[in-house]
Amino acid sequence: MKLFLLLAFFSLTLYAEVFKVYTEQSPPYNFLENGKVRGLSTHLVEELFAKCGHQLFENTIQLLPWARGYHEVLHENNTMLYSTVRTPEREAFFQWVGPVGKMTLGIVAKKSSHIKVTTPESLRHYKIATIPDTASEKALLDFGLNVENLERFANRTSQLKKLRENRVDAIAFSVEAAFSLLKEMGSDVSEYEVVYVLKESDLYFAFHKDTNPQMILTMNEALKTLVK
Repeated sequence: MKLFLLLAFFSLTLYAEVFKVYTEQSPPYNFLENGKVRGLSTHLVEELFAKCGHQLFENTIQLLPWARGYHEVLHENNTMLYSTVRTPEREAFFQWVGPVGKMTLGIVAKKSSHIKVTTPESLRHYKIATIPDTASEKALLDFGLNVENLERFANRTSQLKKLRENRVDAIAFSVEAAFSLLKEMGSDVSEYEVVYVLKESDLYFAFHKDTNPQMILTMNEALKTLVK
């Protein structure tokens, strides 16, 4: 029995790693509250790392603009980004643990704008704010919109601020996060509506592509017990 426990401990520590973990402001999955990153996915990250014996670099999850976090995990080993939509275009860029939840990507506008979108082609008539390299922007590009026709912003706050000020017609974003952040900014969410649903997507933890495959397999197995 002692030998079994020793071997189990050795197996666990053999793959124990320290990771820099990045996320963005996207409630209810991940958000900053009283100086600490919290949220449904954040809790799952912490539970999963503890269960598998891995550690967060400096015991901290860094909240960054999406494009910056995405860039870091693309180019630096021992990094992870969450909550990330898994798409065919991203498949080979990362190793994946999940799914850990679902997200509705949609077009959100003010009701007073009276925007009506019946087909994807209708979206071309509006000035839509996006964040570069996000799944919602990719969905718009797949519908035939050009980058030149989009209003691109580095962070969510700027994107939502322009919508509130009527400087864009709509935003492409996670529906859940859009309404949560608008409320946090003091907006009356009853003044906004989803005018078009782009897609429903599963969310994942995206690890740097050179992460140990055995570790990814172990974490996916451990995740099943946590989700249950």
